[in-house]
Amino acid sequence: MRLERLLAILMLVVNRKRISATELADKMEVSVRTVYRDIDTLCQAGFPLVAYQGAGGGFEVMEGYRLDRNALTFDEIASVISALKGMNKALDDSRFGTTLEKYAGLLTDKEKEAAKFWQDRLVIDMNPWGSDGTMKRKVATIREALQETLVIRFSYTSVNGTSTVREVEPMTLLLKGVSWYVYAYCMHRGDFRLFRLSRMSQLSVTERHFERREHAPVEETDWGRMWDNKSLPVTLVLRFAPDARVRAEEYFGIDKLQPQDDGSVIVTQTYPEDEWVYGFLLGFGDRVEVLEPERLRRLIRDRASGIVNIYGNG
Repeated sequence: MRLERLLAILMLVVNRKRISATELADKMEVSVRTVYRDIDTLCQAGFPLVAYQGAGGGFEVMEGYRLDRNALTFDEIASVISALKGMNKALDDSRFGTTLEKYAGLLTDKEKEAAKFWQDRLVIDMNPWGSDGTMKRKVATIREALQETLVIRFSYTSVNGTSTVREVEPMTLLLKGVSWYVYAYCMHRGDFRLFRLSRMSQLSVTERHFERREHAPVEETDWGRMWDNKSLPVTLVLRFAPDARVRAEEYFGIDKLQPQDDGSVIVTQTYPEDEWVYGFLLGFGDRVEVLEPERLRRLIRDRASGIVNIYGNG
């Protein structure tokens, strides 16, 4: 633990023009006396740290010193920093902050200015608008269970609205698009499953340890096959109204759109057929029309009629 703290302090001092003992103590969550001992240890190890007394005092690195970055190029380091900033926002993990400091310490002052130029033009934030931190807390809970190999327990709602209590052995956290999933061995089903975190409630970590089971390597796992939940695929032919074209582009990509003479666009897309698909289509309201298949066209029409009946004609 102390070795990690020493490295973190070194990165902070390297990356700042000057940093005070009080600020270091706050960041490391230790006393100022401990910071002074750590600085003395780093100096004895050969790192050229200089202390300045009085107002505006603190620690800084001797002029001209920086860590060796070996074969890493500026573009590679800048790309890693941008990606780490995005993950730090998504996970809210102090370890990402420390890693950011390490990579930033590999850049010269001139390169840091250039990196800031690009970072101001590329921001990665995977948190949805209006996020209240619930997803971050779920991710943090599952990461804790993964680190300690502990069984987790939660109530899970399927796409059909059925709720069941599950106990699973978490294997992998997956961020797919803007949604978090956990790949886990489900003791209820006796098999590996993919669970969407947004459908979990009452998530908790048990005190029961488990040994990781043999399963397909993450990079070889067919996430798409697991996601479809064994639902039969359906190929949809949809017509979007002219004023819904932008929304269609957002969901399907501009290459998928077939422009029509009246300004509308037609999209052909295949999905596993389940309640998610029905809700997805109804979410467009009267700005989309299901052209094919006829069976699904009737289903959406009947559900829309049901909505009208609920709200009445007034």
